[in-house]
Parts: sequence; structure tokens; C-alpha cells
Amino acid sequence: MAVDQTFLIRLSKIYQSEYEGKLENWPWYVFAAVTFQIYDEMPLIGQVWRTVLGQSAEEENQLGRARQIREALLKASVLVGFPKGINALSTLRKAIVDSAPELAQKLDRDTSLRRSIPQPDKVSRGRAFFSKLYAQHTDRVLQNMSRASGGDLAEFAINAVYGDLMAETSRLNEQSTGLLEFIACYGSGGSTALQAKSHMFGCHNLGNTKAEIKSAIMICNEIEKALDVRKDRSDWDWLTKIDSF
Repeated sequence: MAVDQTFLIRLSKIYQSEYEGKLENWPWYVFAAVTFQIYDEMPLIGQVWRTVLGQSAEEENQLGRARQIREALLKASVLVGFPKGINALSTLRKAIVDSAPELAQKLDRDTSLRRSIPQPDKVSRGRAFFSKLYAQHTDRVLQNMSRASGGDLAEFAINAVYGDLMAETSRLNEQSTGLLEFIACYGSGGSTALQAKSHMFGCHNLGNTKAEIKSAIMICNEIEKALDVRKDRSDWDWLTKIDSF
């Protein structure tokens, strides 16, 4: 199956057509782009952007969606590999430069969302985000991470992964960020089953509905079929819990 504009437009309709989603501007393109990042199909991230560009004539909407995709690829880099993150972001920028050079110039003037935030504030917001995600399991998860790493993994998670990266929600909100984390684990498959399960519940804790979670999974599954990617999830029976959300 070709991954072309027709295919991507079909993905864009899954949330409304398959699961009767209620959000008007659900960011399907975030989860499609991240899935291509997972599978190292960087040129197709450019195709996602060109589809998004064709779906909106308003410059502010185009800028907003470009920033959402860019932020998603940045956030996913810590989950699926930093080199992939670099390549995904570079591919996205090239696609924007080629297709919408005036937009690219405006995006190039953006500055870091994180540089000016004091470190204590980053730690505080990182802990708050992590606690929303893991709820009553927060302390246990942090303790297990600390034991596994001589204390450093928990510090890295709160200070860097969450405080610096995930908890910045001005361009990609908590719900989309949490769902992105789940899809990064789901798409990776294999030994990430435990993390995928945790993030499935976590993204629901952050406010994602059954329709949103199932739509993101279907986007990932459809991309896997198109790319002939095979992931064994035969024992992931906990996915049925989504029906109770």
C-alpha cells in the first residue's frame, strides 16, 4: 500500500469516522509523524506536513500545526532515539522550506521555549506532570527507576525528560503529549510492553478519551500495514482495558 496523500487523508479522518471523536482539531498528524519517526521513515514526515499544509489555508493554523509536529518530534526523540529526532526535525524543516518558504522564515525566528525557565520551576513542573501521569504509582515508579540506575534514572526523568521536555505544553498540550508517549512505546513493541501499558493508563489519566487513544493506535496500525512492519503484540491483552475508559 502506498503511503501517499490519499492514505494520509484517510488517516486524518479516523478519529471522526471510526470513533466519532468530538474534538474539532484533533492532531492526527502528530501521531502519524511520530510513527514514521519510530520506523525511521523520515521522508514520510515531510509527506505528513504537505498533507497538513493542503488541509488548511489559514497561515496561523499552518504555523500552529507545524509547531505541533516539530514539538512532537522533539519530545519523541527521548523515547525512540535522539539521532532519529535530529533527522526527523531536519526532514520536517526541509519539507517546510520547500513547500512554504515564508512559513519557514517565521518558524526559524522561534526561540527556545525552555531556555529561560529557572531550574527549580522545571523540576516542579516535571514532578507535577509525572505525578499526573502515574497517579498513585508515582513513588513506586520513581523508586524502581532509582534502584535500577544508582539513583540517576529517576533524576533524569523528573529533571530532564519531564521537567525540561514533556511538561512544556504551550505548543503540545498534556493530552497530546501523554498520547504521544504511549504511541512511541506502542509502536516500538517488543520489550516496551510494560512501558506501553503504563502510558496507556497514563495518557487516560491526563484526559485522553477512548476515541483518542483508539484513533492513535489505529493510525499506528495502518502505517505498520502500509510499511509492512510487523510487531508481535499477541500477548498485549491489557489493551482491551481501553474500552472501559
